[in-house]
Amino acid sequence: MSKATGIGYRTIKDTINEYRKTSTVKSPNRKRVKTSLFDKTDDLDRNGLRQKVHAIWLRGELPTIDKILFDVNEDPTLPNFKRTTLYNIIKKLDFVFTKRKRCSVLTERNDLINWRRNYLYDIRKYRSEGKSIYYLDETWLNVGDCVDRVWVDTTIQSKQDAFNKGLTTGPKNPTGKGQRLIVLHIGSDMGFLEGGLLCFGSKKNSANYHDEMNGDTFKDWFVTILPRLHLNSIVVMDNAPYHSVQTEKYPTSNSKKGDILEWLNSKGITFDRPLLKAQLLTKVQELKPRTKSYVIDNLAKHAGHTVLRLPPYHCEFNPIELAWAMVKGYVK
Repeated sequence: MSKATGIGYRTIKDTINEYRKTSTVKSPNRKRVKTSLFDKTDDLDRNGLRQKVHAIWLRGELPTIDKILFDVNEDPTLPNFKRTTLYNIIKKLDFVFTKRKRCSVLTERNDLINWRRNYLYDIRKYRSEGKSIYYLDETWLNVGDCVDRVWVDTTIQSKQDAFNKGLTTGPKNPTGKGQRLIVLHIGSDMGFLEGGLLCFGSKKNSANYHDEMNGDTFKDWFVTILPRLHLNSIVVMDNAPYHSVQTEKYPTSNSKKGDILEWLNSKGITFDRPLLKAQLLTKVQELKPRTKSYVIDNLAKHAGHTVLRLPPYHCEFNPIELAWAMVKGYVK
């Protein structure tokens, strides 16, 4: 078959084996999605990087990339980075370079500072009022995950040496991490909420578990959770896209001009002369409300609850992250 079709021997063999196992043949995915190191770092590592920057501020020093790189690589709980990689990750954590007395230093955007301060004010107020506060978050784990560090006998020099001494060369490396599980849960100071677990196997070959979740899946789960909460509770969540589905979809710069015109016409806006796309988008901005309306927030409000959103990249404010770290450690 290989000679007759000109297709590689290995490709034909794999195709036949796939058909025998699944009774179907899928087209090979020739596009490899190259994941960046930022996507491979989880929320705890990103939070650790953020804390390293602030620790330098607390020492009264300016957080340059070299200082951050040294502190991060010295910390055994954080991955080791190269200078360029760390620079790109720090920028993606919404740190920006600003000029200050002839020195370029890392500072946070003003909107993130305000968001964090407002969050801390609100959470303290809700706690002082004695309201029940629930925290929710998603994570993922591979069923074949194992510990990264093991004890190694350095006196064993070779496989033959281990055989002669009746010993081994150490544990075998895992052949694969196995199936990925997506886990979603909610809890409070009373522990995990009974009946609040959502766990399912991943079907996508993606490095980011956020690709498996969508607004409909999260909404269906959230509707079943609301009756289980105490009256007038606070639900704390981050700003993942499936948490932040808006009640109305507004045109953006990526929208087609025809779609923008159709949306404006639905609002009763007509034009007596042709306008550029930029002019139409300006009119859209005038009609958009100043505050966004989210589907999840409205569902919680109708049930008598309040949604409080975490500042971006501040998972240290969500205690369920500590639970996920314990769960992953237990699996490993």
